[in-house]
Amino acid sequence: MPGETKYKIYIAVHKGDPVDFSKFRHTGLWCVPDDGSSHYYFHVKGLTGAFAFGRRKNFDPTTSRTFAKKVRVGKTQHPLSSSELSRQMESVDVLNHDAEFNCQQWVDFALRTLYHAGYLSGEQYDTGLNGMIDATMEAEDEMLA
Repeated sequence: MPGETKYKIYIAVHKGDPVDFSKFRHTGLWCVPDDGSSHYYFHVKGLTGAFAFGRRKNFDPTTSRTFAKKVRVGKTQHPLSSSELSRQMESVDVLNHDAEFNCQQWVDFALRTLYHAGYLSGEQYDTGLNGMIDATMEAEDEMLA
């Protein structure tokens, strides 16, 4: 259909602030279209119990001063429109009632959403989740704890 394209899906991992512990590393999904149209960064932002969904159009997370690593998840299995991609991401639960919930869990849920909708394979889900975990564990200040 017109307006549909495949997306390369990445997990952007940012250093924790003010200290770079694994649990403070911020994560989000960066979706880059094959057709060169607008790319999107999806994440949750805020504090424990008060997270809000965020969408940034044409934001390149690799240009952020806190950027640590880009984890490749893979390309969507079939094309979708930017509005469908946004709908999928907006449907991901933000569990503010859960004191353990954070942006890393949201990324896990977002990958699952894309998997269950048929946009990602099980292998892509596993690759993304494991890569994100590895990247968060590379936190520079972890040894200070």
